[in-house]
Amino acid sequence: MEGKMTAAVTRQTNRRKVYQYIYRKTGRAAAEELAEALSLDMRTVTESLEDLVNEGLVTAAPEENTYELNAQALYAVGVSIEQGKVYIAALDMRLQELVSRELTVPFSHTDAYYRRLVQEMESLLNGSGLDRNRMLGVGIAVPGIIDRGRDKLVMAPTLNIWDVPLEEIYREFSRYPVYVENDANASGYLEHWLDGGQRNMIYLSLKRGVGGAILLNDRQYTGDNGRSGEFGHFRIVPNGRLCSCGRRGCLEEYCSMDRLSTDLGITLAEFFACLEAGDEAVTAVWEEYRDHLTDALAVIRMSFDCDIMLGGTLAAYLEPHFPEMYWELGEKTLFEAEGTFLHLERYGPHSDCAGSALRFINDFLLTF
Repeated sequence: MEGKMTAAVTRQTNRRKVYQYIYRKTGRAAAEELAEALSLDMRTVTESLEDLVNEGLVTAAPEENTYELNAQALYAVGVSIEQGKVYIAALDMRLQELVSRELTVPFSHTDAYYRRLVQEMESLLNGSGLDRNRMLGVGIAVPGIIDRGRDKLVMAPTLNIWDVPLEEIYREFSRYPVYVENDANASGYLEHWLDGGQRNMIYLSLKRGVGGAILLNDRQYTGDNGRSGEFGHFRIVPNGRLCSCGRRGCLEEYCSMDRLSTDLGITLAEFFACLEAGDEAVTAVWEEYRDHLTDALAVIRMSFDCDIMLGGTLAAYLEPHFPEMYWELGEKTLFEAEGTFLHLERYGPHSDCAGSALRFINDFLLTF
């Protein structure tokens, strides 16, 4: 009996190795290539490939004896919750969106609100014919601090909720595996994963709220209490503007995207169009915003000594302004002549939604 169990475990381990190699491969992989790369004999590789083809996880080209990932064999759903909108997407194993839907709906911490999100998700999946048996799980990204030990959302100032049991958020989704995550952590996790997880990195999210994620030594660092990366609540101006968290002078009050849009009664696109046109009032707002942002970036750089990636809604507008930000960072950091440690996120909009779904995809890769 023990021998049979050992053989079954070995077979599953080999299947996993073969699948992971094909997953990482760009293009098709030959059976001989797999055997050599994984130090497995051809019989073992052939058995593993037969299993994976039968399960639909990979596709075969028999005439070439090559194999390729079937990215749409499985999928995960991401749900990104913000104060005034929700984004729902089903993503395949390569994080390509199979289908998505954006809702304009005010946040409300009620069963009716979460029930509506589930109904919208089910409608989206039904309309696309996606088989629930192929779903790995549902990730929910929220702009708040999560305490895993107490299973609570400690605070989400932009949603105006405090000390909420996570079960109240995911209960309506619980017919599926579900995981609730901080939005910036989800985005940072995704960007680090896309980078191969090989470098230290700080992710800074610039949306209606300002948050962050810390990724060190090939893994995400969440702190002793799950509160790491809350850069938005650095106090950068003593006795400054009142923040939604109840304190004064937080970075979020000076570097939220609202400073460049909602507060001025215009959209971000309109703000940056005016900035490009040389509007003096808009230029003054931008210079103050940039000064506070580079102050924070300099502190983060001096504290962690690693690359910083900017993401969130505002990131789409920042690339033309990187030269001036580089120069300011060079002036504000001790060791740098220029800010080459600063980057923009690669995934783009809705990275928190994709990052929350990625948790299930990566878990499958590691454990199936």
